[in-house]
Amino acid sequence: MIEVAVGKMLATRKGAIEAPAGTGKTEQIALVAGTLTGRWLVLTHTVAGVDAIRKRLKKYSVPDVKAHVETISAWSYRWARAFPENSHLSAQWTAKENDWSTVQRAAADLVESGAVQSVLAASYDGVLVDEYQDCAESQHRLICALSRMMRCYVFGDPLQAIFGFTRTDRVVDWHTRTLPEFPLAGRLATPHRWNAVDNGELGAWLLSARPGIQAGKIDLTNVPQSVEWVQCEAGQPVTDLGKFCFVRSQQPGQTMAVLDSSFDAVRRAKLAKTIGGTTVEPVSGRCERDFYDSVRNTGGIERVAAVLDFASSAFAGAAAASKRKRVESLLANPGRQRIPASPAEIALCAMARDTSFRHVVDALQCIEHEGGVTVTRPELVYGIKASLRLCVENPGLSLEDATWQVANTRRERGRIVRNRSVGSTLLVKGLEFDHVVITPDACRTKLEWYVALTRATRSVRVLAPQKSFTVG
Repeated sequence: MIEVAVGKMLATRKGAIEAPAGTGKTEQIALVAGTLTGRWLVLTHTVAGVDAIRKRLKKYSVPDVKAHVETISAWSYRWARAFPENSHLSAQWTAKENDWSTVQRAAADLVESGAVQSVLAASYDGVLVDEYQDCAESQHRLICALSRMMRCYVFGDPLQAIFGFTRTDRVVDWHTRTLPEFPLAGRLATPHRWNAVDNGELGAWLLSARPGIQAGKIDLTNVPQSVEWVQCEAGQPVTDLGKFCFVRSQQPGQTMAVLDSSFDAVRRAKLAKTIGGTTVEPVSGRCERDFYDSVRNTGGIERVAAVLDFASSAFAGAAAASKRKRVESLLANPGRQRIPASPAEIALCAMARDTSFRHVVDALQCIEHEGGVTVTRPELVYGIKASLRLCVENPGLSLEDATWQVANTRRERGRIVRNRSVGSTLLVKGLEFDHVVITPDACRTKLEWYVALTRATRSVRVLAPQKSFTVG
């Protein structure tokens, strides 16, 4: 059922809804898209957000002809690239630059030019924007331009504005920039996420804690039974930290996420190995781009070293150091080894002799299938293998374009929520888990704390030096 505040907003041409975490925002977006006439463009910021909206649309049997869901950056790229004369997006721009602000400004230029007004009108009857508190200046400008052509409704929560973007493309302030453009129609106030699992006490506490968190006060002295504080200092070695990363109440089939530093993907991978879990990874993130640079710019044993360095981070039990010694010996003394080369060693030797990406894929595949090896970073491994394989199958395709195609496929597929996932507030925003462990290094701001505390439906375990503290 469409809530009263949302119905009030729909009686106008444009407006905003403030939606605290877990109060049914995604449900309302799906219901609006399914109820109103015509086809609606639904925009959000992350892969997780796209996945969550699509699941709700499927839940309410909303057909694809009624709603098109995409990230703002992906939609901007498609339209700006399709109409370069009016968007002024350089033909030389590639995803490798990771400069999405330029793409979003180009899309705004395109919409503001009026060149695609008739095409947009034929494509969509209105726009719904999720997580509007995360909109940067370039995105806000684009949405405002769209709102001048069609109905436009935005949903957001200023306490979840954790995306900073760049100094030249700052996030717009909810109160001073968003609401003057999209008048506030009301707030959602029912903790549906927790009521659904008979844990309304946790949901009610999180709603009641909002004013304190907004003031920068995290107070765990008077909490529901489902919230546990464990004294733990920041900066602990991963092997020590892993001993605290569990929940006693977890039942078979339930999911647990461990939230750690947003700034150290390698540390998160080590923590995942320690607890026997897997990582949540950004699509086309820095680790992936760094790996591509390393394999493109190296050859011979240096390329072998680059691939094995990656394998040591992405797999548990890969024995990267011993593999490198064996490959060096095999290359220096071919045919003289008493112990035959393993499939992984053969693939690594082939990679040292030939620069084709095919051998990189073969090497990663062989390492992954060795006995005793488990994949710690499955999303990252999948993205890299798929991108390199696409380049092999299409010799004229650049690695940047292949990465972009694979990233789009991953966005379409959505995330797989695994048990014992290790991520950060930036990576799990929009996702739900049964249980969450928050490490002392996970949150630096009040906004990150709010996002972290609201990810779990059943229990939250907070590892922190004190029960009560202040944050910026």
